[in-house]
Amino acid sequence: MKNILKILSLLFVVILGFTACNDDDNDGGTPSIQYIRPTEAAASDSLLVSASMGQTIAIIGEGLQDVVSIYFNDQQAKLNPTYVTSHSIVVTVPGSIPDEITNTITLSTSSGKSLVYDFTTKITPPKIKSVSCEWAKDNSEITLYGSYFFPTEEGDIEVLFPGNLQAEVVEFTDEYITAVVPKGAMKGYITVTNDYGMGRTSFIFRDDADIFIDGENPTAWNNWGLSDFASAEGIDGSYVNFEGTTGSWAWPANAIQLFYINPNAQPLVSEGDASDYVLKFECYCHEWHDTPMLIWFDNDGSHNVDGANAQYHWKAYNNNGVSENYVTDGWITVTMPISDFIYSKDESETDRAITSLDELQNLNIMWFGSVNESTTEFGLKMWIDNVRLVNSKE
Repeated sequence: MKNILKILSLLFVVILGFTACNDDDNDGGTPSIQYIRPTEAAASDSLLVSASMGQTIAIIGEGLQDVVSIYFNDQQAKLNPTYVTSHSIVVTVPGSIPDEITNTITLSTSSGKSLVYDFTTKITPPKIKSVSCEWAKDNSEITLYGSYFFPTEEGDIEVLFPGNLQAEVVEFTDEYITAVVPKGAMKGYITVTNDYGMGRTSFIFRDDADIFIDGENPTAWNNWGLSDFASAEGIDGSYVNFEGTTGSWAWPANAIQLFYINPNAQPLVSEGDASDYVLKFECYCHEWHDTPMLIWFDNDGSHNVDGANAQYHWKAYNNNGVSENYVTDGWITVTMPISDFIYSKDESETDRAITSLDELQNLNIMWFGSVNESTTEFGLKMWIDNVRLVNSKE
Protein backbone atom coordinates (compact mmCIF):
# COMPACT_ATOMS: atom_id res chain seq x y z
CA MET A 1 0.00 0.00 0.00
CA LYS A 2 2.86 2.34 0.90
CA ASN A 3 4.50 1.58 -2.46
CA ILE A 4 1.30 2.48 -4.27
CA LEU A 5 1.08 5.77 -2.39
CA LYS A 6 4.71 6.55 -3.24
CA ILE A 7 4.09 5.83 -6.93
CA LEU A 8 0.97 8.02 -6.94
CA SER A 9 2.84 10.81 -5.15
CA LEU A 10 5.72 10.59 -7.61
CA LEU A 11 3.30 10.62 -10.55
CA PHE A 12 1.57 13.70 -9.11
CA VAL A 13 4.92 15.50 -8.79
CA VAL A 14 5.84 14.60 -12.38
CA ILE A 15 2.47 15.83 -13.69
CA LEU A 16 2.75 19.02 -11.62
CA GLY A 17 6.28 19.63 -12.87
CA PHE A 18 5.25 19.01 -16.46
CA THR A 19 2.38 21.46 -16.09
CA ALA A 20 4.70 24.03 -14.52
CA CYS A 21 7.16 23.61 -17.39
CA ASN A 22 4.35 24.16 -19.91
CA ASP A 23 3.22 27.26 -18.02
CA ASP A 24 6.78 28.57 -18.05
CA ASP A 25 6.98 27.96 -21.79
CA ASN A 26 3.79 29.95 -22.37
CA ASP A 27 4.56 32.71 -19.86
CA GLY A 28 7.42 35.01 -20.76
CA GLY A 29 8.73 32.88 -23.64
CA THR A 30 9.72 34.12 -27.08
CA PRO A 31 6.70 34.23 -29.42
CA SER A 32 6.73 32.57 -32.82
CA ILE A 33 4.85 33.26 -36.05
CA GLN A 34 3.72 30.40 -38.25
CA TYR A 35 1.96 32.49 -40.92
CA ILE A 36 -0.12 35.60 -41.54
CA ARG A 37 -3.52 35.55 -43.25
CA PRO A 38 -6.43 37.89 -44.09
CA THR A 39 -9.27 38.20 -41.58
CA GLU A 40 -12.02 37.80 -44.18
CA ALA A 41 -13.65 34.38 -43.88
CA ALA A 42 -13.65 33.86 -47.65
CA ALA A 43 -9.88 34.40 -47.81
CA SER A 44 -8.89 32.79 -44.52
CA ASP A 45 -6.93 30.02 -46.27
CA SER A 46 -4.73 32.55 -48.11
CA LEU A 47 -1.31 33.39 -46.73
CA LEU A 48 0.12 36.90 -46.77
CA VAL A 49 3.68 38.10 -47.20
CA SER A 50 2.60 41.74 -47.47
CA ALA A 51 -0.34 44.00 -46.61
CA SER A 52 -1.47 47.54 -47.35
CA MET A 53 -1.72 50.36 -44.85
CA GLY A 54 -5.06 50.20 -43.03
CA GLN A 55 -5.54 46.49 -43.81
CA THR A 56 -6.52 44.20 -40.92
CA ILE A 57 -4.59 40.92 -40.73
CA ALA A 58 -4.38 37.86 -38.48
CA ILE A 59 -0.99 36.76 -37.15
CA ILE A 60 -1.00 33.03 -36.36
CA GLY A 61 1.64 31.46 -34.14
CA GLU A 62 2.55 30.28 -30.64
CA GLY A 63 3.15 32.10 -27.36
CA LEU A 64 1.52 35.31 -28.59
CA GLN A 65 -0.49 36.02 -25.45
CA ASP A 66 2.22 38.21 -23.88
CA VAL A 67 2.80 40.41 -26.92
CA VAL A 68 2.34 44.06 -25.91
CA SER A 69 3.61 45.88 -29.00
CA ILE A 70 3.83 45.32 -32.73
CA TYR A 71 5.77 47.49 -35.16
CA PHE A 72 5.40 47.45 -38.93
CA ASN A 73 8.73 48.88 -40.07
CA ASP A 74 9.15 51.63 -37.43
CA GLN A 75 5.44 52.42 -37.04
CA GLN A 76 3.62 51.04 -33.99
CA ALA A 77 0.25 49.39 -34.47
CA LYS A 78 -2.66 49.73 -32.02
CA LEU A 79 -3.28 46.50 -30.11
CA ASN A 80 -6.66 45.53 -28.72
CA PRO A 81 -6.15 42.98 -25.89
CA THR A 82 -9.43 41.35 -26.88
CA TYR A 83 -7.82 40.24 -30.15
CA VAL A 84 -4.59 38.90 -28.60
CA THR A 85 -4.52 35.18 -27.70
CA SER A 86 -1.79 32.57 -27.36
CA HIS A 87 -2.26 31.46 -30.96
CA SER A 88 -3.39 34.58 -32.84
CA ILE A 89 -3.34 38.37 -32.97
CA VAL A 90 -5.70 40.45 -35.09
CA VAL A 91 -4.17 43.84 -35.86
CA THR A 92 -4.49 46.67 -38.39
CA VAL A 93 -1.44 47.82 -40.33
CA PRO A 94 -0.63 51.45 -39.35
CA GLY A 95 -1.62 54.14 -41.84
CA SER A 96 1.42 56.35 -41.38
CA ILE A 97 4.45 56.32 -43.64
CA PRO A 98 7.62 54.85 -42.02
CA ASP A 99 10.78 56.86 -41.53
CA GLU A 100 12.79 53.72 -42.18
CA ILE A 101 11.56 50.86 -44.35
CA THR A 102 12.78 47.47 -43.07
CA ASN A 103 9.98 45.29 -44.48
CA THR A 104 9.59 43.56 -41.12
CA ILE A 105 7.14 43.09 -38.26
CA THR A 106 8.61 43.29 -34.74
CA LEU A 107 6.70 41.69 -31.84
CA SER A 108 7.69 42.49 -28.24
CA THR A 109 6.40 40.81 -25.08
CA SER A 110 5.85 42.10 -21.56
CA SER A 111 8.94 40.17 -20.41
CA GLY A 112 11.19 41.89 -22.95
CA LYS A 113 11.37 39.12 -25.55
CA SER A 114 11.07 40.10 -29.21
CA LEU A 115 10.63 38.53 -32.63
CA VAL A 116 11.43 40.04 -36.02
CA TYR A 117 9.46 38.60 -38.93
CA ASP A 118 9.87 39.42 -42.63
CA PHE A 119 6.75 41.17 -43.89
CA THR A 120 6.24 43.99 -46.40
CA THR A 121 3.98 46.97 -45.72
CA LYS A 122 2.70 48.32 -49.00
CA ILE A 123 2.42 52.11 -48.94
CA THR A 124 -1.09 52.95 -50.07
CA PRO A 125 -1.77 55.41 -52.93
CA PRO A 126 -3.81 58.54 -52.09
CA LYS A 127 -7.52 58.04 -51.39
CA ILE A 128 -10.01 60.89 -51.84
CA LYS A 129 -13.24 60.52 -49.85
CA SER A 130 -14.86 63.92 -50.40
CA VAL A 131 -14.27 67.58 -51.18
CA SER A 132 -15.55 70.68 -49.43
CA CYS A 133 -17.53 71.81 -52.49
CA GLU A 134 -18.12 69.78 -55.63
CA TRP A 135 -19.12 72.95 -57.51
CA ALA A 136 -16.28 75.22 -56.35
CA LYS A 137 -15.57 78.10 -58.71
CA ASP A 138 -12.34 78.69 -60.60
CA ASN A 139 -9.66 80.42 -58.51
CA SER A 140 -11.42 79.54 -55.23
CA GLU A 141 -9.93 77.32 -52.55
CA ILE A 142 -11.20 73.77 -52.18
CA THR A 143 -10.36 71.15 -49.56
CA LEU A 144 -9.97 67.48 -50.45
CA TYR A 145 -10.51 65.03 -47.58
CA GLY A 146 -9.14 61.51 -47.54
CA SER A 147 -6.07 59.57 -46.47
CA TYR A 148 -2.52 58.68 -47.50
CA PHE A 149 -1.76 62.15 -48.86
CA PHE A 150 1.96 61.52 -48.37
CA PRO A 151 4.52 63.93 -49.83
CA THR A 152 6.89 62.97 -52.62
CA GLU A 153 10.64 62.86 -52.02
CA GLU A 154 10.69 66.51 -53.10
CA GLY A 155 8.10 67.24 -50.41
CA ASP A 156 5.16 68.10 -52.68
CA ILE A 157 2.00 66.43 -54.00
CA GLU A 158 0.13 66.88 -57.29
CA VAL A 159 -3.57 67.69 -57.67
CA LEU A 160 -5.07 67.63 -61.16
CA PHE A 161 -8.52 68.93 -62.11
CA PRO A 162 -10.51 67.88 -65.18
CA GLY A 163 -8.86 69.18 -68.33
CA ASN A 164 -5.48 67.99 -66.99
CA LEU A 165 -5.09 71.27 -65.11
CA GLN A 166 -2.69 71.31 -62.19
CA ALA A 167 -3.91 73.05 -59.04
CA GLU A 168 -1.86 75.18 -56.72
CA VAL A 169 -1.54 73.31 -53.42
CA VAL A 170 -1.84 75.71 -50.49
CA GLU A 171 -1.22 73.16 -47.73
CA PHE A 172 -1.67 69.47 -47.08
CA THR A 173 -1.45 66.77 -44.43
CA ASP A 174 -1.97 63.02 -44.60
CA GLU A 175 -5.75 63.57 -44.43
CA TYR A 176 -6.56 66.77 -46.30
CA ILE A 177 -5.33 69.01 -49.11
CA THR A 178 -6.24 72.66 -49.61
CA ALA A 179 -5.80 73.69 -53.25
CA VAL A 180 -6.90 76.43 -55.64
CA VAL A 181 -9.28 75.38 -58.42
CA PRO A 182 -7.42 76.20 -61.64
CA LYS A 183 -8.95 78.50 -64.20
CA GLY A 184 -10.75 76.56 -66.92
CA ALA A 185 -11.46 73.49 -64.77
CA MET A 186 -14.04 71.25 -66.42
CA LYS A 187 -16.53 68.57 -65.40
CA GLY A 188 -14.82 65.31 -64.45
CA TYR A 189 -12.67 63.58 -61.84
CA ILE A 190 -10.07 65.15 -59.56
CA THR A 191 -6.85 63.17 -59.02
CA VAL A 192 -4.08 63.28 -56.42
CA THR A 193 -0.65 61.83 -57.23
CA ASN A 194 2.48 61.21 -55.16
CA ASP A 195 5.40 58.74 -55.25
CA TYR A 196 3.11 55.88 -54.20
CA GLY A 197 0.43 56.14 -56.84
CA MET A 198 -2.67 58.07 -57.84
CA GLY A 199 -6.08 58.46 -56.24
CA ARG A 200 -9.25 59.66 -57.98
CA THR A 201 -12.56 61.00 -56.71
CA SER A 202 -15.42 58.51 -56.86
CA PHE A 203 -17.73 61.39 -57.81
CA ILE A 204 -17.64 63.78 -60.75
CA PHE A 205 -16.60 67.36 -60.06
CA ARG A 206 -19.32 69.77 -61.25
CA ASP A 207 -21.60 66.85 -62.11
CA ASP A 208 -24.78 68.23 -63.70
CA ALA A 209 -26.28 64.96 -64.97
CA ASP A 210 -28.54 64.28 -61.99
CA ILE A 211 -29.60 67.80 -60.95
CA PHE A 212 -33.35 68.30 -60.64
CA ILE A 213 -33.39 71.65 -58.78
CA ASP A 214 -30.96 74.33 -59.91
CA GLY A 215 -32.94 77.47 -59.16
CA GLU A 216 -32.95 78.56 -62.80
CA ASN A 217 -36.48 77.56 -63.79
CA PRO A 218 -38.65 77.34 -60.66
CA THR A 219 -41.94 77.87 -62.49
CA ALA A 220 -41.65 74.39 -63.98
CA TRP A 221 -42.03 72.70 -60.58
CA ASN A 222 -42.90 75.30 -57.94
CA ASN A 223 -46.65 74.91 -58.32
CA TRP A 224 -47.42 75.83 -54.74
CA GLY A 225 -45.28 78.98 -54.78
CA LEU A 226 -43.20 77.74 -51.85
CA SER A 227 -39.62 79.03 -51.34
CA ASP A 228 -37.82 82.06 -52.75
CA PHE A 229 -34.97 82.45 -55.24
CA ALA A 230 -31.91 84.69 -55.68
CA SER A 231 -28.64 84.80 -57.61
CA ALA A 232 -26.24 87.17 -55.79
CA GLU A 233 -23.01 85.35 -54.78
CA GLY A 234 -24.38 82.13 -56.25
CA ILE A 235 -22.28 79.05 -56.86
CA ASP A 236 -23.94 78.29 -60.20
CA GLY A 237 -26.41 81.00 -61.18
CA SER A 238 -29.70 81.18 -59.29
CA TYR A 239 -30.38 79.23 -56.10
CA VAL A 240 -33.15 78.53 -53.58
CA ASN A 241 -33.09 81.20 -50.86
CA PHE A 242 -34.43 80.16 -47.45
CA GLU A 243 -34.65 83.30 -45.37
CA GLY A 244 -37.02 84.05 -42.51
CA THR A 245 -37.82 83.04 -38.94
CA THR A 246 -38.14 79.58 -37.40
CA GLY A 247 -39.92 78.61 -34.21
CA SER A 248 -40.73 75.62 -32.05
CA TRP A 249 -43.26 73.43 -33.88
CA ALA A 250 -44.35 76.52 -35.84
CA TRP A 251 -45.63 76.01 -39.39
CA PRO A 252 -42.97 77.88 -41.40
CA ALA A 253 -43.62 80.68 -43.86
CA ASN A 254 -43.57 79.92 -47.60
CA ALA A 255 -40.09 81.47 -47.95
CA ILE A 256 -38.55 78.74 -45.78
CA GLN A 257 -40.29 75.78 -47.36
CA LEU A 258 -39.70 73.91 -50.58
CA PHE A 259 -42.02 71.62 -52.48
CA TYR A 260 -40.58 70.25 -55.69
CA ILE A 261 -43.24 68.54 -57.80
CA ASN A 262 -41.54 66.58 -60.56
CA PRO A 263 -43.03 67.97 -63.78
CA ASN A 264 -42.48 64.56 -65.41
CA ALA A 265 -44.68 62.90 -62.77
CA GLN A 266 -42.27 59.96 -62.43
CA PRO A 267 -39.42 58.83 -60.17
CA LEU A 268 -36.30 61.00 -60.31
CA VAL A 269 -34.09 57.94 -60.84
CA SER A 270 -34.78 54.69 -62.64
CA GLU A 271 -31.93 52.26 -61.90
CA GLY A 272 -30.50 50.58 -58.81
CA ASP A 273 -31.74 50.29 -55.25
CA ALA A 274 -33.11 53.29 -53.40
CA SER A 275 -30.66 52.70 -50.52
CA ASP A 276 -27.73 53.11 -52.94
CA TYR A 277 -28.56 56.77 -53.56
CA VAL A 278 -27.56 59.94 -51.74
CA LEU A 279 -29.23 63.34 -51.88
CA LYS A 280 -26.64 66.04 -52.59
CA PHE A 281 -26.75 69.80 -52.86
CA GLU A 282 -24.52 72.83 -52.43
CA CYS A 283 -25.28 74.94 -49.37
CA TYR A 284 -24.26 78.36 -48.11
CA CYS A 285 -25.57 78.91 -44.59
CA HIS A 286 -25.39 82.43 -43.13
CA GLU A 287 -27.54 81.81 -40.03
CA TRP A 288 -29.22 78.79 -38.46
CA HIS A 289 -29.63 78.57 -34.69
CA ASP A 290 -32.15 75.83 -34.06
CA THR A 291 -35.19 73.92 -35.42
CA PRO A 292 -34.46 70.85 -37.58
CA MET A 293 -34.58 70.90 -41.37
CA LEU A 294 -37.06 68.14 -42.30
CA ILE A 295 -36.56 66.56 -45.74
CA TRP A 296 -38.69 63.87 -47.33
CA PHE A 297 -39.81 62.52 -50.69
CA ASP A 298 -43.33 61.63 -51.79
CA ASN A 299 -45.11 60.43 -54.91
CA ASP A 300 -48.59 61.79 -54.22
CA GLY A 301 -48.00 65.56 -54.16
CA SER A 302 -49.33 65.97 -50.64
CA HIS A 303 -46.53 67.95 -48.95
CA ASN A 304 -47.71 66.35 -45.71
CA VAL A 305 -45.20 66.58 -42.86
CA ASP A 306 -47.52 64.35 -40.78
CA GLY A 307 -47.58 61.61 -43.40
CA ALA A 308 -45.97 58.19 -43.38
CA ASN A 309 -42.99 59.17 -45.57
CA ALA A 310 -39.50 58.53 -44.21
CA GLN A 311 -37.80 61.80 -43.28
CA TYR A 312 -34.22 63.01 -42.89
CA HIS A 313 -33.71 65.48 -40.03
CA TRP A 314 -30.70 67.74 -40.56
CA LYS A 315 -29.44 69.44 -37.40
CA ALA A 316 -26.12 70.99 -38.34
CA TYR A 317 -26.55 73.55 -35.55
CA ASN A 318 -26.41 70.75 -32.94
CA ASN A 319 -22.92 70.54 -31.44
CA ASN A 320 -22.92 67.60 -29.02
CA GLY A 321 -26.38 68.50 -27.77
CA VAL A 322 -25.77 72.26 -27.65
CA SER A 323 -27.45 74.51 -30.22
CA GLU A 324 -25.04 76.92 -31.90
CA ASN A 325 -25.37 79.26 -34.83
CA TYR A 326 -24.40 77.20 -37.87
CA VAL A 327 -22.48 79.20 -40.48
CA THR A 328 -20.56 77.76 -43.42
CA ASP A 329 -17.38 79.21 -44.88
CA GLY A 330 -18.96 79.89 -48.25
CA TRP A 331 -20.53 77.17 -50.38
CA ILE A 332 -20.13 73.53 -49.31
CA THR A 333 -21.47 70.22 -50.59
CA VAL A 334 -23.94 68.40 -48.32
CA THR A 335 -24.56 64.65 -48.66
CA MET A 336 -27.56 62.83 -47.18
CA PRO A 337 -27.76 59.04 -47.71
CA ILE A 338 -31.24 57.82 -48.59
CA SER A 339 -30.65 55.02 -46.07
CA ASP A 340 -30.66 57.73 -43.36
CA PHE A 341 -34.24 58.80 -44.16
CA ILE A 342 -35.74 57.01 -41.14
CA TYR A 343 -37.75 59.50 -39.03
CA SER A 344 -41.32 60.52 -38.45
CA LYS A 345 -42.04 64.22 -37.85
CA ASP A 346 -41.51 64.10 -34.07
CA GLU A 347 -38.91 61.27 -34.20
CA SER A 348 -41.23 58.96 -32.27
CA GLU A 349 -40.51 56.55 -35.14
CA THR A 350 -36.90 55.93 -36.19
CA ASP A 351 -37.29 52.85 -38.36
CA ARG A 352 -38.97 54.19 -41.46
CA ALA A 353 -37.28 53.60 -44.81
CA ILE A 354 -37.39 54.45 -48.49
CA THR A 355 -37.48 51.05 -50.15
CA SER A 356 -38.58 51.82 -53.70
CA LEU A 357 -37.42 54.19 -56.43
CA ASP A 358 -41.11 55.02 -56.96
CA GLU A 359 -41.04 56.96 -53.70
CA LEU A 360 -38.31 59.30 -55.02
CA GLN A 361 -40.50 61.59 -57.10
CA ASN A 362 -41.27 64.86 -55.26
CA LEU A 363 -39.03 66.58 -52.71
CA ASN A 364 -40.19 68.42 -49.57
CA ILE A 365 -38.18 70.66 -47.22
CA MET A 366 -39.35 72.65 -44.19
CA TRP A 367 -38.00 73.74 -40.81
CA PHE A 368 -40.26 72.12 -38.25
CA GLY A 369 -39.75 70.62 -34.79
CA SER A 370 -38.77 71.36 -31.22
CA VAL A 371 -36.12 73.91 -30.27
CA ASN A 372 -33.75 73.58 -27.34
CA GLU A 373 -33.84 77.19 -26.14
CA SER A 374 -36.55 79.20 -24.41
CA THR A 375 -36.59 81.66 -27.31
CA THR A 376 -39.47 80.86 -29.63
CA GLU A 377 -38.09 82.43 -32.81
CA PHE A 378 -34.73 82.30 -34.56
CA GLY A 379 -33.40 83.93 -37.70
CA LEU A 380 -32.61 81.69 -40.67
CA LYS A 381 -30.71 82.37 -43.87
CA MET A 382 -29.58 79.48 -46.07
CA TRP A 383 -29.02 79.09 -49.79
CA ILE A 384 -29.05 75.74 -51.63
CA ASP A 385 -28.38 74.87 -55.26
CA ASN A 386 -27.81 71.93 -57.61
CA VAL A 387 -30.05 69.47 -55.75
CA ARG A 388 -29.44 66.00 -57.13
CA LEU A 389 -29.78 62.26 -56.49
CA VAL A 390 -26.55 60.35 -57.05
CA ASN A 391 -25.95 56.60 -57.02
CA SER A 392 -23.10 56.18 -54.53
CA LYS A 393 -22.40 52.61 -55.71
CA GLU A 394 -21.48 53.53 -59.26
